[in-house]
Amino acid sequence: MKNILFGIILLGITFLYAHGPNHNLAEEAKKRGDYKSALKHTLKQLEEDLNTFGKNAKETIISYSKAGYYAEKIGKYQEALEYNFKALRVQKKVSKKNDKTIAKTYNNIGGIYSKLKQYEDALEYYFKSLHIQKIIFGDNHRTAAITYNNIAGVYRKQKKYNKALEYYTKSLEIREETLGNDHYSTALSHSNIGLIYLQQKKYQKALDELEKTLTVQEKMFGKDHSFTKKTRRNILYVKKKMTIK
Repeated sequence: MKNILFGIILLGITFLYAHGPNHNLAEEAKKRGDYKSALKHTLKQLEEDLNTFGKNAKETIISYSKAGYYAEKIGKYQEALEYNFKALRVQKKVSKKNDKTIAKTYNNIGGIYSKLKQYEDALEYYFKSLHIQKIIFGDNHRTAAITYNNIAGVYRKQKKYNKALEYYTKSLEIREETLGNDHYSTALSHSNIGLIYLQQKKYQKALDELEKTLTVQEKMFGKDHSFTKKTRRNILYVKKKMTIK
């Protein structure tokens, strides 16, 4: 079961724009996959921002957010939380109550708590993010689909499969409406739903969903892409379970 693919999509972190030489060095390190160096350069930029712009400046928010992102990338989750909460405190001071950057930071915090296996905390912040997204964009915006997907992922980790199915389905419905049936994100939702059905031993339903995923992936990526091959392996696994049921 460990080889089964679940799709987890996270909202982008709260980046407004890059500024300063150390941000440029951090971006170069990021492109190399050297997140440790990226964090080091970002912390240097953060110190400069605090000295130049002050603790309530948008430049400082950016540096806190980026520091949180890079700390999370190297597995320093508590440090990542610290930077995100610092960004959040400043955002609440200088932004509107329901600003989209606050929603993004809530989402970032939810993702870190999920990695820490603090699932109730993760859900709290994902739902806070979702609340703001609905106010700004309405109920059926594709941003909400991402957050529904993340919420479902937490319920899956808790083995609350009915709740996971509920929120994966909400995500799918929005993606079908806003992106169409042949979009990769829609296919990913079908895959997630299929793999929940697999956990519930509803093998025919699992197979139906995974075959929808495969159809889209073959159109988009071809038969030899790693995503396509992964879904094909999942389908074979389900069929095997059906034969030995």
